[in-house]
Amino acid sequence: MLEQSFYLKRLLELKNNFSVKIISGLRGVGKTTLLKAFAENLRSEGVTEEEIIFLDCAADERFKNFQTLYEFVERRTLEAERFFLLIDEVDSVDESEKAINALFVGTPAEIYVTASGEMFIEKISALLPDNCDVLKIYPLSFAEYAKNFSEAEALSNYLHFGGMPGTLGADKNILPKLLRGMTYEIMFDFVGKNFLRQAGLFHTLMKILAQNVCGTISLIELIDRLNCKAVTLKSYLNCSASLFQRIPRFDIKEAEFIKGGEKIYCVDNGLLCALAEVDEKILPENAVYVELLRRGFSVSNGKFGVMNINFVAKRGNEKIFIQVLPPDNSISVRRITRPLRALPSDAEKILITPNPEKKIGDIKNITLHDFLLNV
Repeated sequence: MLEQSFYLKRLLELKNNFSVKIISGLRGVGKTTLLKAFAENLRSEGVTEEEIIFLDCAADERFKNFQTLYEFVERRTLEAERFFLLIDEVDSVDESEKAINALFVGTPAEIYVTASGEMFIEKISALLPDNCDVLKIYPLSFAEYAKNFSEAEALSNYLHFGGMPGTLGADKNILPKLLRGMTYEIMFDFVGKNFLRQAGLFHTLMKILAQNVCGTISLIELIDRLNCKAVTLKSYLNCSASLFQRIPRFDIKEAEFIKGGEKIYCVDNGLLCALAEVDEKILPENAVYVELLRRGFSVSNGKFGVMNINFVAKRGNEKIFIQVLPPDNSISVRRITRPLRALPSDAEKILITPNPEKKIGDIKNITLHDFLLNV
């Protein structure tokens, strides 16, 4: 797939950086495939088998904790002048960040690891704050996904079934069941790797988040609904961050972030629909959010006076203000563009719609299909 080539290119650009390279993403998005492709690239460049250590921590029962992992690698590399350490599912090992920290500091290793959750990234970043590079892997983009379907069905399929690679080629009738299985595997992965004691509570939290995607929910409300402690809720939310993400609210007039009121999004529409019954009108907005992340934007929800803007997307010096028109005609074009029209004329403004619309002032109109294709 072209996306594997894209991610491999980005991983190769990090080579020889004095850092731990972390390939992060949900179970099933292609992290292992990417790590293996990187190993093949090393071999093609003349790196010997003795200089490559490839470990699968999820499958190898020898690595129960950071101590056994560290000692194994140390024994293998006592006489090595340099070596490439490639560890798949490193967060399967208890306190693995300690082993990675020790190996990075004390051995001539160039270290590449995959991890399913955000917790490992937080822990290793605390130990090596200036020496971590994170490459985030997302489900397939629409541009890649659409190659497998006719133009008539590609967008609808993508909005309802998402872009998890394991869904390609599956019979449409069994896709809902297949996606439910994927969501349970992902949740079990979160529970096991983060040693969560209340699996039922975590499952319920995932369903509540799914039901509130493209909306807001307060921590106090969640604590009341789940009847749990605040510290437990915050920990469980952190564990789910690679699946459900909360974006901050940005006051455009005051040029500052607002405390509270974060909106919730899911990194894949198919997994979202498998977790809960959701209103179809939110699916385009959620898909746009994930596409912005894939393109390297940082994303917030905008507030302009009393008006809201779906996304304020920033990438370097580039800033874009985006509204997404729901497909059910519940909001008029004029009404949804009102906050965009109120912005200064030099701001880049985009309205994403199901079908082409007439040009409205200085607002650029792009159909959802073309935006996801990056046209």
